Amino acid sequence: MTQPDPDNAEMAQLDALFAQASQGSDMAPSEAFMAHVLQDALERQPVAVIAQPAWWRQILSTLGGWQGMGGLVAATCAGFWIGINPPDTMPASFETLLNMDAVYSDTVDTADLLGFGWDLEEG
Repeated sequence: MTQPDPDNAEMAQLDALFAQASQGSDMAPSEAFMAHVLQDALERQPVAVIAQPAWWRQILSTLGGWQGMGGLVAATCAGFWIGINPPDTMPASFETLLNMDAVYSDTVDTADLLGFGWDLEEG
């Protein structure tokens, strides 16, 4: 009158598998299998290939790699920006730096510049 319950039979098989796994049986995959899986994974990974001419690699290594190139680009951008929009404390042009006579003629006595106050112009 009692028929075996199919769910109980499957549960018994599942319990047997769990008992076998909990006994510490050797369930680890073999080394050959893991090597095959790793090789297969490496073959399927995309590889970024950047074609660079030889001269470009030489310049890049001379500058210190991509980090050096980034620093050079940042310094160039900063210099370009300062050249276009200089701060207010900088002179208006380079000519004001070269025009030293106009700057010092009002404040400095030429006799002090010549050392002893002798006039070098004869005549």
